[in-house]
Amino acid sequence: MASDKTAVTAKRSTFPLWNELLTMLLRLVVGATFAFSGFVKAVDPWGTIFKVDDYLAAMQIAVPDSIVFCGVFALFTIEFLLGVCFILGAYRRLAPSLAMLMMLVMLPLTLWIAVEDPVSDCGCFGDALVISHWQTFWKNVVLTVMVGWLVVFARKSRCFIIPTLQWLMVAATVLFVNAVAGYGYIYQPLMDFRPYPIGETLVSRDGGDEEVEFLFVYSKDGVEAEFTADALPEGDEWTFVDRKEVVRGDTEESAATSKLLRIYDADDEDVTESVVLDEGRQVILFYSSLDEVSIASTYQINSLYAYCQQQGIDMISVAAATPEEIAEWEDLSMPSYDIYIAEDTSIKEVVRGNPAVVFLEDGVVKFKSSLKAIAIADFMTEDTSTDPMSFAKDNKNILLKLSLIYLLSLLAIAVLSHVPMVVRYVRRRIRFRNLIVEEEEAIESADETSTAESEEQKPEQ
Repeated sequence: MASDKTAVTAKRSTFPLWNELLTMLLRLVVGATFAFSGFVKAVDPWGTIFKVDDYLAAMQIAVPDSIVFCGVFALFTIEFLLGVCFILGAYRRLAPSLAMLMMLVMLPLTLWIAVEDPVSDCGCFGDALVISHWQTFWKNVVLTVMVGWLVVFARKSRCFIIPTLQWLMVAATVLFVNAVAGYGYIYQPLMDFRPYPIGETLVSRDGGDEEVEFLFVYSKDGVEAEFTADALPEGDEWTFVDRKEVVRGDTEESAATSKLLRIYDADDEDVTESVVLDEGRQVILFYSSLDEVSIASTYQINSLYAYCQQQGIDMISVAAATPEEIAEWEDLSMPSYDIYIAEDTSIKEVVRGNPAVVFLEDGVVKFKSSLKAIAIADFMTEDTSTDPMSFAKDNKNILLKLSLIYLLSLLAIAVLSHVPMVVRYVRRRIRFRNLIVEEEEAIESADETSTAESEEQKPEQ
């Protein structure tokens, strides 16, 4: 047993300092990348679900929504957890192996995306950081190399949490990232990286140098093609499929942050600037898909309209639907408010949820919420607040509290991890001090004995 400990100590002593420092640096870089990627996916789970749906549609794979939901939550939980494990040095054998398996899947996938360009962006960093397909691929090449190094050397580097307490770190991390995701799924993302955050206008009225161009998607013999408005195909063999909005601006950055929401009436006329008020208070109810809205929600929606009328608030609705679908919905729900049309992608950029509520004041977004997150069945009851801002939640404060609780939990686990080391150190110090005391007592005893013997010998002399 003693020889095994000596061998381990000798092996560690031969581990070069530069190697250990490089491994620690790679751990931090890889960990930060995985943690960031997992967090931005978790903070906006709907956005991640939409992106996965885009991938599945491009691959022509049909997957039930429940499986997509579970897969998305598992994806960002594993990503974030691996990132934290790398940073803290936990599971130094398992974490690099799992990360390598993930990269072996992501690397060829991003190569296919870079070559075929099936979706607009990869979504690896959500809406927080949009990079090109080839940048994503080369990023994954570098990341795979770094993970490969960690597969070999990570287990020799230092850890901040001892193995017996690492399960506590895993539990705290899983709870934190799923609490953030759950809030974003039910209510709204705690951080909004889209062009319509709270405090920004919903519509750009100055226009700037940007221009919106429409591309029309037609299908022929199972093959889809895009055409501009002045080059539409002729003949019955072409079937209209969809219409897309493309911003033409000076830079890619301006295109990525542009407000592309355009609202149309039943005659396909752009009425965005006339129906979105730049003065006064307004509620806009967004439907990203009328087919998925329960008819049972119409009572709550109609009571919301009555509440807005009572409080002097304008209310309209915007749906991703055809005029025929809207007419059918109006027959079922009997709304008193006007319903307009917008692209589903634009609606999903504005707000998450179906239906979802956006409250504006002088054209500026004051709060956003899915309708089901506003736990009021009837807005016309006496106990309903007259201030619509009472329905809002302080997302920044909620995220700050969740993050603080999580970080304090990790700190407590790290402190507990060092308790045995501190105890051993204190025991060694006490044992060392006792040895010194015993030696001093032995010396004093020896001195006293020699003194007594010398005194006994004096009379004899």
